[in-house]
Amino acid sequence: MYGRARFCAVRLLFLLLAFGVPAFTIAAQPGGSNHLLLTFLGDIMAHTVNFRAPDYAAAYLPVRWLLERDTLTFANLESPVVPDRACSSYPSFNVGPDYLRAALEAGIEVFSLANNHAYDQGPEGIVSTLESVRAVGRASFRRIYCSGTRADPAEPFRPVEIAVDGARIGFLAVTQNLNLPEPQGYVLRVDYQIEAEVEAFFELLRPLTAPYDLFVLSYHGGREYARQPEAARRRFFHRLLETGVDIVYGHHPHVPQEYELVERAEGRGLILYSAGNFISGMTWRLGPDEPDAERAWTGDSLAWVVSVSFPAGERSVERVWPVPITNVRDPRGFMVVSTFPGLALQGLSDSWASFYRERSRQLQELLRSWQPFTVDPR
Repeated sequence: MYGRARFCAVRLLFLLLAFGVPAFTIAAQPGGSNHLLLTFLGDIMAHTVNFRAPDYAAAYLPVRWLLERDTLTFANLESPVVPDRACSSYPSFNVGPDYLRAALEAGIEVFSLANNHAYDQGPEGIVSTLESVRAVGRASFRRIYCSGTRADPAEPFRPVEIAVDGARIGFLAVTQNLNLPEPQGYVLRVDYQIEAEVEAFFELLRPLTAPYDLFVLSYHGGREYARQPEAARRRFFHRLLETGVDIVYGHHPHVPQEYELVERAEGRGLILYSAGNFISGMTWRLGPDEPDAERAWTGDSLAWVVSVSFPAGERSVERVWPVPITNVRDPRGFMVVSTFPGLALQGLSDSWASFYRERSRQLQELLRSWQPFTVDPR
């Protein structure tokens, strides 16, 4: 595993240098055998331009080298998967198993299913999505991990355990709210703005984190399109780290937000406030003369590559590489995920090349404004 991690880190070095990312992000990968390299992506949306593409795998081709060479890749699947219903876009999402299969075969193994669209297809959609995850994994001869929903509301919510390279990872996914009323409890919901829900959740969470070498909590919430996290969500995420969570993986705003490294007695923790969109159709209608449109931020994102080590029985986030990525219309008019240097291979017109040069510049400025600061709450 470490050989794969080192190869990925070296390629990241060249990619980030080409993009002009500040030097703090490209420190050398630490040595040793007990390291994991985890990648966190944003939302996998299911807009019409996405699911009508003739080849779902093509959307991932420019970034497969990144997703296939880490230990695990995480993403938020923001759509039910119900094979016997038609694909549909906002406000009620649905995709078929082939849409999920393309993500898995591109290298994404861990999915958050807890988000505001989880209940779009009702209880049948919850059950069908879980069945589809298992079926796609079996057909691909690969294990898929998912969390955040349950087929039987009488069953307790438990973290999914991921055993990889000698480490036990606990993964639990939570959403702030749902778009439709769902009184049965199929989806794990915690509104960080409601104190009673927060306290009840912490009581549930404390004993769940202890058995694992590393605990990742996915949280889908916050204000959509906000470029900064809300103060209350900051406090909630910090409290999660105090309760035994090691990496808080946030999404839902559809735009990238900053990160924090937090020093703790048990090892350094990480907060990713919003991973943005990984793939969507939100920028499909933008023209090449609109690089300054606020909506353009929904097409730019970051693949967060995180190195985790386990020194002397502890666990610590050692390095964080925010890899800039963007959504681009391919010559057929469908959305593809690409690194910014990789756009040179997309055959862009002069006007679109100018658009992405400006998006690259703005994303560089955003990254430079984020400090790799470490917070010690004590």
